[in-house]
Amino acid sequence: MEIECKDFQQDRFTQRFNEGDESLLKYYQDLSYDKESIDSVLGRPVHKHTEELAGIIQSEMSPYGLSRSQEDNIERLKKGQRVVIGGQQAGLFMSPAYIIHKIVTLLVLVAEIKEDHGYEAVPVFWIAGEDHDFEEVNHTHIYDSDHRRKRKISYKPNLTVPMSLGFYKYDKTEMKRVLDRITEGCGDSDFLNGKKDEVGRMIEENDYWTELFHALVHDTFKDEGLLIFNAHSKRARQLEIPMFERMIRSRGEIDAAFREGQAAFDSEADIGRMIETDTNVHLFTGSEYTRTLLTYEDGRFISDEAPADEGELIGRLGETPETFSNNVVTRPLMQEMLFNTLIFAGGGAEVKYWGELHKVFETLDVPMPIVLKRMEIIHEDMRIEKLKDEHGLAFSAEMSDDIERIKEALIESHTDMSFLNEVEEIGERLARDYAGLEEKEERGQYRQLLESNMKMHRKQLDYLKRRYQLTVRRSLRRQLNDLDEVSEKLMPGGVLQERVYHPWVFQGQPPTFPTLSYTTQLTVIKTL
Repeated sequence: MEIECKDFQQDRFTQRFNEGDESLLKYYQDLSYDKESIDSVLGRPVHKHTEELAGIIQSEMSPYGLSRSQEDNIERLKKGQRVVIGGQQAGLFMSPAYIIHKIVTLLVLVAEIKEDHGYEAVPVFWIAGEDHDFEEVNHTHIYDSDHRRKRKISYKPNLTVPMSLGFYKYDKTEMKRVLDRITEGCGDSDFLNGKKDEVGRMIEENDYWTELFHALVHDTFKDEGLLIFNAHSKRARQLEIPMFERMIRSRGEIDAAFREGQAAFDSEADIGRMIETDTNVHLFTGSEYTRTLLTYEDGRFISDEAPADEGELIGRLGETPETFSNNVVTRPLMQEMLFNTLIFAGGGAEVKYWGELHKVFETLDVPMPIVLKRMEIIHEDMRIEKLKDEHGLAFSAEMSDDIERIKEALIESHTDMSFLNEVEEIGERLARDYAGLEEKEERGQYRQLLESNMKMHRKQLDYLKRRYQLTVRRSLRRQLNDLDEVSEKLMPGGVLQERVYHPWVFQGQPPTFPTLSYTTQLTVIKTL
């Protein structure tokens, strides 16, 4: 196994952010991944509820079986040790692969902080169990080796889930069918066969969508000491009541700060607006069956329930806190009100929208953590490396376009253009000859017959050209399919494989990640 780090497609903002551009870092409280910033954050006071939060996490992880390293990290969390945190929606069987890579980023950072700064931070993965965007998490893709293309596999693709995913009880029979299709599509190996049996048991032992996701993440990373926080947890919601109440009472200040801060950041960063929302409350409410954004109009909070004034809404919060949740504006705020965070690691879009929220943190006097972009990782096996070398391909953001150009050039080099030109000339001669037949006035009555006959000849000549071009492509089938395989495996649809494929596509054996270092470059793991 080899590791290679490459400069990859990064927009101008990401380049400036990674380089520590001071004009951008001011929107992140001038924090970066250096000793000065780390020491500054470590010196902050600890939240008073830290021990209670650690107890909630401990009680909700215990049914999955805590490893020794997880127990140690829970004790560290109770004592106020700071966390390195990241999160994601509960994708189908931990898909796509970048969910795994987010968690790997957390573990890499924790290891580096211990080695470089002598501090034992705690890795925490935040499951966005309150999210309701089912269409984003109900499917995955595998690489179909028989047809050499990606194939989509969905769980109930026509199902609508209007409530938070934490409330959704999955169909165990259908979930097992989906598991069968994924494992069969990823290939036959002892690891995957064992994994299939293991996950099958998890499907039976759990009931809710986010519970199953939690179980999978727990099983994969328990030995690394990863702690898992389900944002949909009822006990966590109880702890969050005063935080939600503060957000409700400060709704006007939050909304104004968000709009002002977003405009300033987007102008400096030279990017389009990242967070699009019309709400002025930035919270959801609902029930076990729905989830609706709150808005505030004429002194009343409007949702799919009866309008409520501030006191009535806070009363509902006290009675059923599990039906309240954050939107994209207040979720980072809630994270920092809950956890003592050293580093937040997120995707490129998340880094940008944290910048847009800088004024919200400032207005509510909530310190920001160090914000870093997560690591991007792809896997490349020996076959793909060989095919790249064979066709003179270099991995880059333009690789999909490069492959199309190589395919066109290959087809062109094997096409007898003189043959196609002669066929074209035959068509032109026929057109002239038929035009001559139609010239005489007394033959007008045959015009329709002549035109019909000419169309038949044109159709046959077009068919001849198409069949010839198809024959050329068939003669190059191996080379063209090999090029498509490189594209589909590394850059399906023009995006990194990690954003599309299920992680088991790359794991015909137990998943092992070599020792990695945090980098903003693309990490290529080559399997030899």
